[in-house]
Amino acid sequence: MLKYGRIFVLLILGILSFLIALIICICRPFNPRNTYVISRYLLAPASRIVGLKVHVEEPEFLKNVSNAVYAANHQSNWDIVTLAWGVRPGVVAIGKKSLVYVPLFGLIFFLAGSIRLDRENKQKAMETMDQVSENLRKGKYSIWIFPEGTRSKGRGLGKFKPGALVTASGSNVPLVPMVASSYYDEFDMNRWNNGHLIIKYLEPIRYPEFDMKNKEDLKKIRTYTQELHDMFEREIAELDARVAEMNAADGVKPGVKKSEKQADSESSEK
Repeated sequence: MLKYGRIFVLLILGILSFLIALIICICRPFNPRNTYVISRYLLAPASRIVGLKVHVEEPEFLKNVSNAVYAANHQSNWDIVTLAWGVRPGVVAIGKKSLVYVPLFGLIFFLAGSIRLDRENKQKAMETMDQVSENLRKGKYSIWIFPEGTRSKGRGLGKFKPGALVTASGSNVPLVPMVASSYYDEFDMNRWNNGHLIIKYLEPIRYPEFDMKNKEDLKKIRTYTQELHDMFEREIAELDARVAEMNAADGVKPGVKKSEKQADSESSEK
């Protein structure tokens, strides 16, 4: 019963949020600040409706970061409301081109100034990223990337693709890891209290410039990518331990591990 009540409230909130977001985007289409306003004030509050308490740890060093590549772990479709608390001013999202065709969401995704990547056409994707790098160098915006490229859906941190650090390197901007604790297996729409979630920013990382035709540089990229992945794994483990203590203090029982079949089924429902 609680699940359907939440779905009803989220539906009403979603319609209202869409209308407000549409007005914002029409008034200032493709403005890099649209993503921040929509995320923080329209999307993020939905996490409370589904019983998740999100805590964002924003260190002092973030004040000195003008523009950057923000890299985050990708757990589920609910990241759109949980990670929304961590979106920084001037950050635009990168997503596959097909997201534009998602009803309601696609229109806002387009007008908010998000970067649409054609994954089916490698040449166009490269041209898009070249333009992104140019805009990053000029300080027009920051970007938000999921190095995994897809949702992990409770199966642990996925393998990282090198795109995030290559983009940061080629744009001469830092890569800022944004790590979120695991919530997928703790999340149940029929449970009133789904516990805590921590989002933590790590120190900015500066990568050297790479020659993509040099074999040694390509090896370095693979090494750096694996090091970034391992860093995320360590931080997630530490955050999960902290969240477990917080949940225990609140009397929130650990969730039941979901099978991949359940995960895929729930993802398709959304």
